[in-house]
Amino acid sequence: MGGITRAIGYPPKMVQPVSIIEEDEAEALALAAAIAQSDADPRTAPHDEVRAWLLRLADGDFEAPSPEPR
Repeated sequence: MGGITRAIGYPPKMVQPVSIIEEDEAEALALAAAIAQSDADPRTAPHDEVRAWLLRLADGDFEAPSPEPR
């Protein structure tokens, strides 16, 4: 196997990169965990405040304070 890894440019003991499928699965699991955490919090922010905040971000105002959930 050392010859194969050298042929594609990896040093003999280097770990192969994670496949795209594994990255997609890991991303899906992380997203599911974030959604579950969000759903567990009963607080919400009004839609109009979130929309205004997102528009400020889209305009490049990355210092805009996020709306406070209540």
